[in-house]
Amino acid sequence: MSNSQTPSKITLEEISERKLQLLKEIRMQKENISNTAKDLFAPLAPATSKADSLMRSFNTGMAVFDGVVMGIKIMRKIRGYFKHI
Repeated sequence: MSNSQTPSKITLEEISERKLQLLKEIRMQKENISNTAKDLFAPLAPATSKADSLMRSFNTGMAVFDGVVMGIKIMRKIRGYFKHI
């Protein structure tokens, strides 16, 4: 014999309350995603000093370099998979 529990009955009020709660959570998450996207794609403020301009250029260069190195590594992995087939 199995020891299965009978599920408790759920009322329509509980369902509607849960639905409202989930809608609020979804709206909050949507707002958070929207704010994050705005922050990510907002234009940068103009450089205030020569050092700030230099650091931005350096950071951009390093990001490009990292992207190229990662791309090369990925391509090598993909070629390795196809060589073994």
